[in-house]
Amino acid sequence: MTNNKIIHIFGAGISGCTLARLYASKGYKVNLYEKKGYVGGNCYDFYDEHGVLVHLYGPHIFHTNNEDVFNFIKDYTTLNSYKNKVLVNVKNKLIPLPINFTSIKVIDPVHADEIINILKEKFPNQKTITIFDLKSIDNEHVKSLTDFIFANVYANYSSKMWGVKFEEINPAIINRVKVCLDYESDYFPEDKYQGLPVDGYTKMIENIIKHENINLILNSQHVLSIKDNQTFIDNELITQPIFYCGPIDELFNYQFGQLPYRSLQIKFETHNVDSFQQVGVVNYPADPTMTRITEYKKMSLQNIKNITTISKEYPGQFDLNSQQFNTRYYPIVNEKNTNLYCQYQDLAKQISNLHLIGRLAEYKYYDMDDAIISVFDKFKKLNKI
Repeated sequence: MTNNKIIHIFGAGISGCTLARLYASKGYKVNLYEKKGYVGGNCYDFYDEHGVLVHLYGPHIFHTNNEDVFNFIKDYTTLNSYKNKVLVNVKNKLIPLPINFTSIKVIDPVHADEIINILKEKFPNQKTITIFDLKSIDNEHVKSLTDFIFANVYANYSSKMWGVKFEEINPAIINRVKVCLDYESDYFPEDKYQGLPVDGYTKMIENIIKHENINLILNSQHVLSIKDNQTFIDNELITQPIFYCGPIDELFNYQFGQLPYRSLQIKFETHNVDSFQQVGVVNYPADPTMTRITEYKKMSLQNIKNITTISKEYPGQFDLNSQQFNTRYYPIVNEKNTNLYCQYQDLAKQISNLHLIGRLAEYKYYDMDDAIISVFDKFKKLNKI
C-alpha cells in the first residue's frame, strides 16, 4: 500500500496511535486527527488537584500474555507492579473476585472443604472454569454455592451493568470472569504481564506517537465524509488510505439507525484518609444504581498521605443527548445489533481506501492488548508482512 506514503487516521485512542506508530516507523507521513484535546481515548488519565493519577473513564489495568504486545509497549513505558485485586461486597461480606477457593470459604465456610475437593476431582488439570461449569455439578452444596453466586454476585451486577435481565446477557460476557481453582486472588491470574504505566496511559500513548512522521491534530474540526463510495476530508477528495476509529454509524450518518452502547457516569470523590478500601476495586452488586468503587492510589502505587481519590460508577444507556451517559463504553453485542453493524460494515467494504479499526468502528469490546493485537494484524495484512 503506497499512494505517496501518506495515510490519515481518525481517532487517537490506543488503536489509532498504535497504527500511527507502525506506519510512521515505515516511513509514512501520518495525519492523526483527534476531536478531543488529548490522546488516549477512554484510556486517558491525568493527575488531579491532589496529585493522584486518576482515570477519567474508569479504571484501566494493562494485562496480557502476548509477547509482541508487551515488547511493543515497553519501548514507551514501564509498567508498575500492580496486580488487580477485586472484592465484591455481598451482604456486608467482602468476597474475592474472580470466585476462588478463598471466596468459597467466605460464602460457605461449613461445606467449603467438601466443595473444593469436588472441584479438584471434577477438574483435575484446570486452573479456571466458568460459572456454567460450576452449575453443571450435581451436588447439593455446590448447587447452593452456585445459586448464591448467580443471585448475589453475577445476576445483580450484570443486569445493572447491561440494563437487561441476566438471562438475556450474552454468555460470552459472563464467561469473561472465571472461577479459579486455587487460592489465587489476582483478577487476571493467567496473564504474565500486568500493571499500570508508571507515568500514566496518557504519557505512554504520547510517547508512542512521538515521531517526526506523525502530525497530531488535537481538537480537530476536520470532517471525514463519504459520497459515492469515495472519501472526503473537508470536502476534498482523498484517495490515500484512511483509517477510521470512530463510531461507524456516525460515519454513515446513522442511515440504518444508531448502534446501542452501554455508558457510565463516573463520579470522583476525595477523602482525607490514607486508604478508603482494602483493594483497588470493590464491586457492589446489591446497590440499586452503582456498580463499583475504584481507589486510584492503590493502582498507581502512589505514596500520598492523608488523602485519596475514588470514583463511583453508575451504568446507563448511551444517549448522545444525555448529560450523564453521552460516552460510548460497551457495545451491546447480540444478534440484532450485530446485524445492524453488518449493514454499516457492508457500506464500508465498498470504499477501497477506508479501513475500520478499534472498538467503535468494529463495534467490538477490546481489552487494551487485544486492541493492539488487532492493529498489528491489520497492519501486517495490508502491508503483506
